[in-house]
Amino acid sequence: MSSDTKEFNNKPSGDSEPTMESLLEAQDAQDEKLKNKEVIWVKVIQANKEQVLVDVGEKSEAFVPLSEFAADQIPEAGKRIPVVLVKRSRGDAPTQMSTRQARARLGWDQVAKAFEEKARVRGKVTSAIKGGFLIDVNGVSGFMPSSQADLRPVRKPESLIGTGVRCYILEMNKEKQQVILSRRAVLEEDAKERREKLLKELKPGMVRIGRVMRVNEHGVFIDVGGLDGLVRNEDVAWKDPEEAKKKIKRGAKLRVRVVSINEETGKVALGIKQLQAHPADSIRKRYPLKKIVSGKVVEVLKDGVKLELTKGDKGFCPVRELQVEGGDPSRGRPDKREQLPPIWPKEGDEFSGIVIGVQNSTFEVTVSIRRYEAIQERKSIQRYMKEAPPLTLGQLLTGNPTEE
Repeated sequence: MSSDTKEFNNKPSGDSEPTMESLLEAQDAQDEKLKNKEVIWVKVIQANKEQVLVDVGEKSEAFVPLSEFAADQIPEAGKRIPVVLVKRSRGDAPTQMSTRQARARLGWDQVAKAFEEKARVRGKVTSAIKGGFLIDVNGVSGFMPSSQADLRPVRKPESLIGTGVRCYILEMNKEKQQVILSRRAVLEEDAKERREKLLKELKPGMVRIGRVMRVNEHGVFIDVGGLDGLVRNEDVAWKDPEEAKKKIKRGAKLRVRVVSINEETGKVALGIKQLQAHPADSIRKRYPLKKIVSGKVVEVLKDGVKLELTKGDKGFCPVRELQVEGGDPSRGRPDKREQLPPIWPKEGDEFSGIVIGVQNSTFEVTVSIRRYEAIQERKSIQRYMKEAPPLTLGQLLTGNPTEE
């Protein structure tokens, strides 16, 4: 409540009624303010279709044009409003007051104080004009350039009309009735505070829900509550990240995992694929170690051969795991094993091998043809030894194992 209100409503303390002398003094003070066209606070008597009648303490009532009030802000009887004298009564014409001018004066005082203290002010967007917006701040009309309306360009200016905004005053000239406002400065300050707070809360491994801000050649930028984190291309998906990135649209909500936080730069690395099972894990379940597989050779490379397994999965046999000349090298000396030349298959050749692992980067099943052949050779020897008939007494006596 303003000092004018306090002065107008001043009563002696205690239960005693105001004296005639105090009432006259108060009336004289108000008359002086009326004469000087200062702002005073008065009580509303009633409102009709054209005007709002108010009590200014004179013999005749005063009025404020109804047009000075918004349709949803017409005051009720008994409410106090600020007014300033426009015209004194003449003949039958009553005294005219203006609450719009009064609020503008009070508004200028508040605007000047906020500008001096570098404090925020609240306003309402009244219209969109060329180059920006008009903002009503406590009855003072200010201008907000389009560049100061938001953190990003406002694509639909009409969407801001009628909304409440918080702003900083960039410039003020009371003589020229000019006020330049910035909502962007408030948004930047709030965003910085949220970012600093969020950086203290975030820890690697946390799962957050964020909104996609943009997608470019570097990856996907996601807002996780006031802080933009980057999902690098390699962290978009386990397989075909570029194709997966094409399906991500701006504005979409995604669950992401915090991968790392750079405390010096404040940059946050996020991951999408980290919330999904690694494809290599499911492949390992289908192809456990020592499982025998078969298929065909699809490509011969310098470091090995690419394979296509019978179920359509990809496989790879390194050079050192190819079949070697001379049969099973494990029967020879270990230091001689790598010297045995490999037998290179051709594209289209069928093969059988044994699983020795799964590559995390390529999702290929690593196959050893050499070990499979060695196992098969051992099995053949064991089968032969097991199936060989026992020697007869005659064979033992003559020393001829072939004699019957």
